[in-house]
Amino acid sequence: MTEKTVAAAIVTYNRLELLKESLAAVLAQTKYLSHVIVVNNLSTDGTKEYLDNLDDERVVVYHASENLGGAGGFNQAVRLFGEKLQDDFIWLMDDDTIPEAAALEHLVDFMLTHPKSGFVNSQVRWGSVTGNPSWMNVTAPRAFTWQRYLTDTKNPAVEVVNSTFVSVMFSREMVAMVGLPQKEYFIWGDDMEYTNRIADIQRGYMVMNSLAIHKSKENTKPGDIVAEVDDTRLWRYNFEYRNRVLTARRISKKEMIKTLMVAIVRDFRKTLLKSGVAYRGKKLGVIIRGLWRGLFFNPAIEYAEGLRKPKTKSLHDKEMDLLD
Repeated sequence: MTEKTVAAAIVTYNRLELLKESLAAVLAQTKYLSHVIVVNNLSTDGTKEYLDNLDDERVVVYHASENLGGAGGFNQAVRLFGEKLQDDFIWLMDDDTIPEAAALEHLVDFMLTHPKSGFVNSQVRWGSVTGNPSWMNVTAPRAFTWQRYLTDTKNPAVEVVNSTFVSVMFSREMVAMVGLPQKEYFIWGDDMEYTNRIADIQRGYMVMNSLAIHKSKENTKPGDIVAEVDDTRLWRYNFEYRNRVLTARRISKKEMIKTLMVAIVRDFRKTLLKSGVAYRGKKLGVIIRGLWRGLFFNPAIEYAEGLRKPKTKSLHDKEMDLLD
């Protein structure tokens, strides 16, 4: 059997030194790597010049003519993978992701021995391989399965609900079925929505011995507007709340109502009443506008040209069939 190949994809914007470190770590993977797609989101810090002077035929560079945001960058990366390359899997990450040398090998080996996996992702540590978990990349284990991982120490992976785009991998066939990441999300939440789509067909797993380091500035929880103290970041939460509502709507009406209630009861209430909240008025406006926009936000899902298959029945539909 021909060995499987992987195209890694890095989305970057004005973080040249981190990009250099991330790219070096990806190119140094022990096995399976064939290409590295780098999507440059109109960086102005010398990133274009650096990428244009690389002499490695494995690196495929795409210079965007505008800042597509993280979501648009990953949309473009997966599109290039589907339309221009022939690799079996695509492995996504931000430019501040530094995978350990065998991270990819462990992901592929698990996928090959568990072919019904929809996606696989690494354990993500913050700052260093011995650091704490990167809180923004911690996803929940799937309900009713987590207990077995506490007693079976030989289990190589934990079934998870969804994943962030910090060292996550899925197959060409899965891209054909679910389409491309939602570029209209621009920033935040596109990874959860996309891996939810995948998990609706085949479940996802965190591979325990695949490790990646996330060199974000701070080890913060995702989307915590109450604790946010940087006024220049508040615009991001407009996308956070809008995108969060659409992701929930695509799961079910019940999930949408739950998402709205959590945002109102927890985030809005805490922002309004908790003492010492910075930029209280601005934050309340962001929450209201974001939730309202999410009720009407519904961009179409795109597919890579020449790479589309009829979607199989979801796991939920298969379970319902068994009850009929």
